[in-house]
Amino acid sequence: MKTQTDMTPEADLDALFAQARAQPLAVDDGFMARVLADATALQPRRVQRIAPRTSLWTRLAAALGGALAVAGVGTAAMAGLVIGYVQPEPMVTLAGSIGFGVSESLDLLPGFDALLTEDVSQ
Repeated sequence: MKTQTDMTPEADLDALFAQARAQPLAVDDGFMARVLADATALQPRRVQRIAPRTSLWTRLAAALGGALAVAGVGTAAMAGLVIGYVQPEPMVTLAGSIGFGVSESLDLLPGFDALLTEDVSQ
């Protein structure tokens, strides 16, 4: 038999592992059933998720690029309507100074009076 001084740390560990393999531990069946029941209870369950219904406006905003893009398009549309309807004087003077030959007013939004007249001569 080897003495304590003759054994290396690796040989010492090998001897301990061999002794542990020679005497396997007996586990109670009731204990093992409880452990497996707890493990089964803690397993993640699959949850079925239902996709939320989205409205037409939400899908349209997403197609345009989001709420900020919709706000930008709306702002540009309103600015175009205001500039076309109000005919600000600085735009008329700007067009005249560039050389577009604008006299006194620039009709950016012509009326539809010609369409309202009735021709009763027929």
